[in-house]
Amino acid sequence: MPERLVSTTCLGNLNDPSYELLLRRKLGGVFEVDELLFDWDRADVCAFAGVTELGRTIDVRLDAADGSRLADGDVLAIDRSGMVPVAVVVRLRSAEVYLVEVDRMDPIALAHACWEIGNMHAPLFRGDSDEHTVRMYTPVQPVLGRMLRGVEGARISIVSRELDAGRRFASSAADVVVSMAPDFTIVKKTRD
Repeated sequence: MPERLVSTTCLGNLNDPSYELLLRRKLGGVFEVDELLFDWDRADVCAFAGVTELGRTIDVRLDAADGSRLADGDVLAIDRSGMVPVAVVVRLRSAEVYLVEVDRMDPIALAHACWEIGNMHAPLFRGDSDEHTVRMYTPVQPVLGRMLRGVEGARISIVSRELDAGRRFASSAADVVVSMAPDFTIVKKTRD
């Protein structure tokens, strides 16, 4: 095993089948994987030293200017010192998160739940929504849990899940465009 591996860039992502095929061709067909385990909230760290599951030490110094986060499956280095090449791969640990479910027909509950999450400055991740329900994930925080349980129309449960940086809502760039229905009206009632 080498003294220390050094990574200054992410080489690709093993979760992408085309990259895995490319890597197999480049390394002669066979390679092993050594995982570097990360908690989701450390995925944006640019410079660190870590120890893989098989005991390799790796120094990572990524370019902070591009603003990208480490994702599950990112290949940081290739160790060619043994008989078989070994890819050092990032694996994000599952985290205890709140699954927040809101009926699509209840925009007030959705807005209220999102406001509570934003008010706590908690990260928010898109879930697998369907035509009836909006699903979101946010890390467990006791105070936030109490606030979300007070949102009428929102269902809250605790689940264990990997948080994918690609599904995180960010305030710097909106991924969604919201528009009002043409027949939407606001009626202001006067007090008698």
